[in-house]
This record gives sequence, structure tokens and C-alpha cells, in this order.
Amino acid sequence: MRKQRIQWLVVAASLFCLAQPAWAASEPIVYQDVLDSVGESYPGELSMPSTPERSNIRIVRRGKQAVTTPSEQLPTRIDADKMMYNGTSGDVAADGNVVVIQGNQTLLANRIEGNTKTTEYHTANGPYRYLEDGGRTKDLTGDVMTYRTSDRHFDAGHTQGWSDPYYIKGQNITYNGEEGHIQKGMFTTKHAMAFKHTPDFRVEGEDIKIYPGDKVIIKKPSFYIKNFKLLSLPSYTKSLRGDKQSRVSIFSLIPTPIYNSDDGFGLHGSTDIPMGKHGEAYIDYRLYSKAGFKPKVGYRYYLPWGTASLGYSKESNEYNDEPVWIEKLGELRIDTHAYHISDTPFTIRGGANIGYWKEGNVKGTHKQYYTEVSHDPLKLWENANIRLFTGYERDYYSYDNSVRSMPYWGGRFSAKVSPRVDAWITYNQRNITYNNSPYLFDTTEIPKELIYGGRLKLSRIDDISVSVKNDINKGEIDSVYYTWHRDLHSFDLYLTYKAHSDNNTWKIQVVGKDF
Repeated sequence: MRKQRIQWLVVAASLFCLAQPAWAASEPIVYQDVLDSVGESYPGELSMPSTPERSNIRIVRRGKQAVTTPSEQLPTRIDADKMMYNGTSGDVAADGNVVVIQGNQTLLANRIEGNTKTTEYHTANGPYRYLEDGGRTKDLTGDVMTYRTSDRHFDAGHTQGWSDPYYIKGQNITYNGEEGHIQKGMFTTKHAMAFKHTPDFRVEGEDIKIYPGDKVIIKKPSFYIKNFKLLSLPSYTKSLRGDKQSRVSIFSLIPTPIYNSDDGFGLHGSTDIPMGKHGEAYIDYRLYSKAGFKPKVGYRYYLPWGTASLGYSKESNEYNDEPVWIEKLGELRIDTHAYHISDTPFTIRGGANIGYWKEGNVKGTHKQYYTEVSHDPLKLWENANIRLFTGYERDYYSYDNSVRSMPYWGGRFSAKVSPRVDAWITYNQRNITYNNSPYLFDTTEIPKELIYGGRLKLSRIDDISVSVKNDINKGEIDSVYYTWHRDLHSFDLYLTYKAHSDNNTWKIQVVGKDF
């Protein structure tokens, strides 16, 4: 039978959402740490996690929000073998090889039935498949779904597939406009699904409730590595208040194996527990065979214009490419979002903090405030961006009663030369007036630093890079980094050789992707 091609807005507007959870993020958000990470000294350093204090600082534009077209007004095409509509009752049915296309959403089903007056529609006579962006962001299949346009309520039966950033599976999925619910559900990630059979790791729960922008509650969760049950709990609550475009990891509670040649073999785990309406407690720990136990614990409060936190931590930095650990006792921080200045592309942010620092025998109160002006990345040409910044930082150290005044500026350029070649150039200049820090942790090693390099993709899972660090004051190359990176499905492996006139070293780092 010849297919009928019918343009019908009222029906299709309710269909494209059948398999799309309404709690998904609708507007792209840019985070400051993503911009700050571009062009570091060598690719292995890009895998370092963001600090809990600054990891959720957003780029914010005040004024009118972008106007989005309601789904009911989007042009829609429905292909089916047969189509029937009763104008009096409002009943509608599309039967036989039904294909509904609306914007970037596609729904495939054998039959769709509904009513334009009740605004409720459901699939019938077999399975359905829902795709978004051609399957890149969503590719879900199931047996039956019901959706109501008036209040965005939907019910789904057995459902499984890809919903960025997770692979999901559940017996019953519902959403009532305020919360989502999955029974006997399973979550894993795209990296864990690199193998066709058992995922590298997954979380299963008898009952999963999702409160958008707030938290997820899993009843009787079990955490698996392959088929080995690593941990079971009566209940697990994970904060979603710091959700980076649905990138909050519910797997972070699992102790993840990590390794770097400086600190040795270790385990890394973390979780965020909602407390109050706008706050959360955070726990992040690393246990190394060489460096020992390195925790970060505290409380973070989400302000309308930034983030405030109070916590205890043991953190590391590098001095002469060797790890330096510092203990921060009771550090209070306030960091603002980066706000656009009027309608310009320029942004401004700032912050202040105070705490007690201890690094070996060097210990005392540390106070700091800073401000920075930057802009949205400028696109020089296709796949080539540049970002400039300038700021001022002032530190007070009670250890020796010194004050460090440090105006700074710099720029970061990155480009994709070809599908297999990337390149970058970074310049950082920190103008120290008369004092550096008494702590190695935040000592400025090279006040005027130029870094440039490139990366070549050798295969689907391998790439090599070369990064050159220059000391502009001395007019010489400080060091050259040669890095081989291999994709290990759920982990990344970095092997780096540092060539330096005084000390040539090898470094190995293994980092989990989805934890």
C-alpha cells in the first residue's frame, strides 16, 4: 500500500517527546574550567579533575534569554501506510510503518493512537524506536509509550538504549512534569559499553527517582564491575545541583583504580549529598600507595551569582615537575560566575578565600582575592579559536607576613588542522612585584611562559603529541614533553617523556573517564 505523507502539527507535536525525558538539559551551558583547561603544558594534564571549588563556575549572559520555538509550532512530517482522523471526537490513528520527524527527533512505530482533545497519545502493535540527532544524543527502543502534551506526562514500558550521557534500561519509566521514575533500572556509560557483552561497570537499582536540578535517589543500588558486585546499599542519594549538562557521574562512588608514577597505584571515589535547598556536602578521596590518603571534604552552597564552600583538603600541584602536597584546613571560598559585561562578548569574574595552609614546616593563614576579565572564544577560522584574559591576584601569607601582588595576562589558541592533527599555543605572564609564595604549592615557577605543541591521531585509540615549554625571561626552552595516549575504553593511558637539560624523566598516568 502506498504511504500517505501528511503534515499534521497537532498530532506530531506530542509524539517527538515520547522517549525524551523532560528532565534533560535544554540550553547549552559553558563552564569556566572547560575554557581554562585548553592549552595546558601537555595532554596528560588535561585529564586532571576540576577542583570542587571552581568546577561549577558558569559563563552567564544577563538580559533576554534565547527564545525557543514551542514544539507544537515546529514543522512536522508523518509518513504512514494509513492515517485516520475524526474531527468530532478528536481521535487520530496512524498505522503501518509510521515515521514521525520533527526537528532533530524521529519516532518509528507500527501504530500510533491518540486524541487531540485529551492530548494523550500512545504507541501500539509492537515496539517503537526514538532517535535524537540521528541517534547521537538519544537512541531508545521499547515496547509501548504514552505521552500527554498538556502536562508533559509520559509512561513507558520496557525501555533501553542510549540517552546521553548514559546507556539506560528499565521496566517502567514515568515522568509527571516534576520528577522522573525508573523501576528496575540500569545505568552505564558509552565508554563502559565499548564491549558488546557485559559493560565494564554499571549501576542497578530497584527504584530510581530523578528530581531535575536537585538529586537522584536510588533504592537498593548495586554497583558492578563486569559481573562482580562491588557494593550494595539500602539507598543512595546523589546531588544533581552541580550537574554539567547531564554529566554528573552516579558512578563516582565506586572506588576507581588510578595510577601515576609520582604517587603510585591508588583508588579514587567521590560523592555529593544534597543538604538543604541550595547546598550539598562533597566527599572526594584518593588513596595512593606512595602518597597516602588524600581527601577533600566540605560543604558547597550554590548562590544565584556563584558558589561558596567551606572544606578541608589535601591537594597537589607540581614544582619542577615533582608533586607538592599541601593541607588546607578550614578554607572558606567564594567564587562568582563569569558574567558578560552588558551585551559585549567580554566577561568578568572574581573571588576571595581564606584558610590555614600547611606544607611541611611552612604553615599559616593564607588569604587571597582575585578578579579576571576575558571574553567568549573568538573563532579565527573553521575549527580555530583564541581566548585572551587579564587579571589581578593578591595573596597574604601569615607564615612570613609577606604579600604577593600579581597582575597577570595571557592567551590560549587551539586549532584542528585536519581530522588527525590538532595544534595549540598558550602564553601566560604573571608579573610578580617583589614576593613569590613561601609555599611551593602556589609558587610561580616561570613568570613568562610560552607553550606550543601539536597532537597527531595515529589510530582510533592512539595519538601522540609534542609540547614545548619556553622560559621567556631566560630566552630558552625549559622542557619538551613527548606524550603517547591510548584509549583503554573506560580509562585513558598517558605515557610522557620530559626532556630537560637538568633532568629527563618518564611519567605514566592512568585516569578513569566516567568517574
